[in-house]
This record gives sequence, C-alpha cells and structure tokens, in this order.
Amino acid sequence: MISNPTNTDSFLYLSGAPVGGQQTQFVGQTFTASITGTLTDFQFTLNSSTIPWLYGAVYAWDGYKPTTLLWQSSVVSGAAGLLNFSPVGVNVTQDQTYVAFLSTYGIANNSGLATVGDCLPFAGCNSNSIPNLGNMVFANVLADGPSWTSVNYRDATFSATITSPVPEPSTWAMMLLGFSGLGFMTYRRKRVIAGTRA
Repeated sequence: MISNPTNTDSFLYLSGAPVGGQQTQFVGQTFTASITGTLTDFQFTLNSSTIPWLYGAVYAWDGYKPTTLLWQSSVVSGAAGLLNFSPVGVNVTQDQTYVAFLSTYGIANNSGLATVGDCLPFAGCNSNSIPNLGNMVFANVLADGPSWTSVNYRDATFSATITSPVPEPSTWAMMLLGFSGLGFMTYRRKRVIAGTRA
C-alpha cells in the first residue's frame, strides 16, 4: 500500500465550473508502482466541497502529464470526506509512474469548489518521504486543453493499494504436483531408510 498521512490542510481548490473556463478541474497524485500487479483501490480526501459531481481516473504518467487512460470511474458525489475508488482491470508495472486524480472536467452544470486534502510539511507531515509516492499535480483547463503543474513540496492525502497477481490455474496445478512429488519422495526415502535398519 502507498499511503500518505491524513492531514486537514488544503492546498488546491478543485473547481466544478463549466468546461473551458481556465479553472482547476484536475487534482491528483503521482505514484510509482512498488510491485507489478493490480491497482485495486485509491483514495483522496475533500476537506470541504460545494461541487455536486466529480470522477476519479488513473493514467500512465510521463513525468509531465497523463498519457494513457487506464481507468475512469462513473460520475460520483463530490461531497466532502473520503473518496474511495475501486478500479477494475488496472494492471501496473513495477517502477512505472502513474497518476490518480479527481476531476470535474466535462461534467455539465457542475459548479462549486472543493478543497483537496494534502500533506503540509510545516504541520509535521514529511512531503515526498513516503516510498513510491510522487508529487501532487493539478491542471487548469485552458483554450487548448489542460495545462499540468507538479507541486514537488506537497502530497495529496492519498492512498493506493496494489495487489500481486494471482497465479494462473495451471500454475497452481504444477505447484500441487510438485508438492505431491516432494511428499512422495520423502515418504519413499523414510521407508527405504527404515527397511535398511531392520
């Protein structure tokens, strides 16, 4: 699990303003996969919110911006509190960087503001000290699309769970046969040793 301590500080405002209005409509956190596996869960905290709706998403990250969409949630309530997302089919590769974010981009008739919880270094939270946690990122929507900014001295109040892949059924079968073979060989060896002592 990659996790940042809970903190009540708020650095960025997520805006629910209409598309194209130069507001911050993406706020997220980059992270590096600690193992090859499946991203099963990620969480953010909104300290306050008047935004009716938002969604969560996970993309590959090239160091400057999101590149390949891996998963996007349906639109959910933008109420303040813990936002928990359970992506399906998001396979990640060890040592590759990804970004998970909250967004209001493209949601019609969605006004308001939300404060995104973050880790404030001056309040006893060591930003960027968590292994595999990258930087807090945000994007303002401009006429030619989102413009991304990385904040390397803060981290979002964020956690992500990556699980190891489950072995294939054929792998289980080979393991069971191997263990059975070892058990049989041990049994035979004990029997041969007992027979030579008699």
